Amino acid sequence: MMRITTLVIKLIIIVNITFAIAKPTNIRCCHGSTIINSKLYIGGGIVGPADKSNYSSDFFSLDLTVPFSTSSPSDVPYEEHSNLLIKCSGHALVYAVNKGGGMIYLFSGFRGEPKGSAIYGYSLKLNAWSEVTPGGAIMPAESTTKVFGVTDSNLNTIYILVNSTMYIYNAFENFLYISTNLPPYQIYYYATVMLNTSEIAFIGGGNGTNRVNNNHNNIPMNQILLYNTKISSWYIKNAKGTNGMIPSPRQGHSASIAPDGRIFVYGGFDGNGSAIESVGSHPVFTVLEYVNGEFVWSTPKLFGQLFQFRIYHTSHVFGNYLFIAFGRNLTHSRLNTIDTIDISNRDNYIVVTDFVPPGYVPPISSSSSSSPPSPPSASNKNNKNITIASVFGSVGALIIVIGCAYFFIRRYRYQNVIPTPGNDRT
Repeated sequence: MMRITTLVIKLIIIVNITFAIAKPTNIRCCHGSTIINSKLYIGGGIVGPADKSNYSSDFFSLDLTVPFSTSSPSDVPYEEHSNLLIKCSGHALVYAVNKGGGMIYLFSGFRGEPKGSAIYGYSLKLNAWSEVTPGGAIMPAESTTKVFGVTDSNLNTIYILVNSTMYIYNAFENFLYISTNLPPYQIYYYATVMLNTSEIAFIGGGNGTNRVNNNHNNIPMNQILLYNTKISSWYIKNAKGTNGMIPSPRQGHSASIAPDGRIFVYGGFDGNGSAIESVGSHPVFTVLEYVNGEFVWSTPKLFGQLFQFRIYHTSHVFGNYLFIAFGRNLTHSRLNTIDTIDISNRDNYIVVTDFVPPGYVPPISSSSSSSPPSPPSASNKNNKNITIASVFGSVGALIIVIGCAYFFIRRYRYQNVIPTPGNDRT
C-alpha cells in the first residue's frame, strides 16, 4: 500500500503542475487584431525573447463587456481560441460579413514555413479557422511589409494594400479584385483608416521609391495619401497643424478612428532598425481630423502616458476608450501590455488602468441590500475564474487519481489473493 500511496501523490503533483503551466504567451509585436461583438481579438505576431524572431500562431480575445485592470498584464482575462493555421507576423485581421454570417479574415503578412495560403477565415460560431480560396485575382501569401485592412460601411468589402497593389475582397461573394490604379509611390510600415467619406487614408510610413541603407525615407505627416473606393483613384492631400505644429514623420505607428471622425495616431519611430536606440516620433500621441475636406493635426496632452516609445502595436477605438495592444518598446524589447486611453474629453486624454465598459451596470448582490455594490475589480473576476477552473481541474484530477488508485489497489489485492502461475512475487 505504501507504493500505491506514493504513486497517488506523484500523480497529484503532475496534474497540478499541468494545470499551473497552461497559460498563453502574451509578449509580442507585429501581430494582427480586430474588434467584433465587443471582443478584442488578437492573433499571431513575433513572440518570445527580444533576441529571437519566433512567429506565433496563437489566437485569443479580451471581453470588453466586463471590467478589468491593465495594471498587471498576467491578470488580464484573455480567452484562448483555436490557433491560426499558419505562423505569421505583419498580417491583417479584419472582420467582414459573408453569406454565412460574420468571419474574421487573415490576409498576407510575413510567414513561417510552410507559407500557406494568402487568406484564412475564422468562424465565430465554430471557433475554427479554414483556408479561403476566392474567385478572381490571386493574392501573394507573403508580403514585403506589414499589411492593414479596412472595410466599407456595410462590412462586406475589405481593402488590403499588399506590395503596393490594392486588393479588394468581396466577402459576400468570395471574390477578389485588383485595383487598376497604382499608388503614386510605394509605402511601408504606414497606418490606415477608413474615413466616413468612403476614402481610405494612409498616414505616415516610408516611401519605398528611395531607400538609403535599407531604410525607407519617411513620408511627411502633412501629406496624407488617399484612396477613393468609389472611383478607385489615388491622390494626396495636405494637412495643416494647429498653431502650425505638424507631428514628426514615423513608421511602425498605429491609427484608429472614432465615430466622430477623430483619428488617433500613436507611437512610431524613424525607421532606422539598425540603430542602437531608435528615435521615437514626437509627439507619441496625436490627433488628426478631416473636416470639410481638410486635414488638421492637433497635439493634445496625454496624462499618465506609460511609454515614450512604442512601435509595431495595434490600436482600436471602443466606446470612449482607445485600446493599444502589445508592440515593441525602444529598439527590441517586446511588450505584453494593453494600454487604455480615455478619449471622452477632447481636451484631456487620460491613460487609465481600470477599464469599465460603456453602460456597465454592476450586478446586484443579494447579501447587501442597504447599499449598491461597487463594480467588481479585474482581480476579483480573475480570482472567480481561477476558482471555478481550479474546482473543475481538481475534480478532474481527483477522478483521475481515484481511478488510478482503484486500478492499482485492485491489481495489488488480486495478485495477493489469486497468485498467477509462474509469477515471481518475491
